Amino acid sequence: MVFMTSKRKKLSIGLIYYKTYLDYEDRMLYKALKKKNLNIVHLPAEEQLDVDELKEKTKKCKLIYNDTICQPILFESLELSKTLEELGKKVINSSHSFFYQEDKWMFYLKCLEHRIPTPKTYFIPRETRFYQRIIKRILKNNPLVLKGVFSDNSMQVEKVNDYPMFVKKIKKIVDKSHGSPIIAQEFIPNLNRSYRATLINHKLLQFVVKISKSWKQSGHVREHFRTIKVTKKIKNLCEKASRALGIQVCGLDLIFNNGKWYVIEINSCPGLDFIYHDEEKLVKKIADYLHSECEKLG
Repeated sequence: MVFMTSKRKKLSIGLIYYKTYLDYEDRMLYKALKKKNLNIVHLPAEEQLDVDELKEKTKKCKLIYNDTICQPILFESLELSKTLEELGKKVINSSHSFFYQEDKWMFYLKCLEHRIPTPKTYFIPRETRFYQRIIKRILKNNPLVLKGVFSDNSMQVEKVNDYPMFVKKIKKIVDKSHGSPIIAQEFIPNLNRSYRATLINHKLLQFVVKISKSWKQSGHVREHFRTIKVTKKIKNLCEKASRALGIQVCGLDLIFNNGKWYVIEINSCPGLDFIYHDEEKLVKKIADYLHSECEKLG
C-alpha cells in the first residue's frame, strides 16, 4: 500500500526594516529566518504603500516583526505596524508597547503601576513657568537628569546640580528637542557603570555591564562591555519588567546603587553586538522565537 504525504505549507513572516540602515545584524536575522524555512515578506519602512497593496502583500502573513530602531523614520515604521495590526496581523513588538519604549513618562508610570524600581521622575511641560521653590527643594536633596520625553538616543540628556543650571539646560533641550516635553529624573550615582539585559520572549538571555568614562552611557563609543553572573533577583526583575511593558524582544538598561537595582529604560530591537561571540547566538534565538510564533498562528 502506498501512502501519500502532503507537503507542509511554508509559513510566511513580514519583516519591517530600513533599507537605508541595513546592517550586519539585520542580514544575520534574515539568513536565520531563511534557515527556518520561513518565507520572508519584505516591508521597507521607506517605501510608500497604500492599504490595498499592503493587504495583498501580507495576505499570507499572520506575524510581522518590526526590526526598526533608527530615528527619525522610526515613526514611519510605527504607522506601518499600526496599519498591519488593523489588518489583523500580530506585530512583535506591538505598536502599543512603543509608548513604553519611546515615551519616558509613560515608561515611568508603568513602572510605578507594577512596582518596578526606577528613579523618581517629574514631568516638565515645555511651556510652563517652572515652580522655582519646588525645583530648588528637589535639587537640594539630589541632582536631576533632564531628558526629552520622546527617545532621542541620549542626545539631549543633561545632569543639573542647581537651579541656574536647571534653567540653562532646560532651554538647551527645548531649543533642540523639536516639541518634546521634558522629564527630570533623580540622579542615581552609578560609578560610570550601567547594565544591559537582553530578553527574547520575556526571557533573560544576556546580562552585560557597560563601563564608561562618563556617568552617561549613550552608545558604544569609549565603553567596555563584559557579561556578568545573573542572579535570581536580576532575572526576576528583568523578566517582570519585560512582561509589564509588553515588549517580547527588548533591551533593558539598569543601574545598581547602594544594594538596589533600578530599571532606567527599555528598548525594542536591542543591539546584540555588545559581546561579539554572543551576537550570532542571540540572533538565532530571535529567529527561533519568531518561527515558533508563526507556527502557533498557523
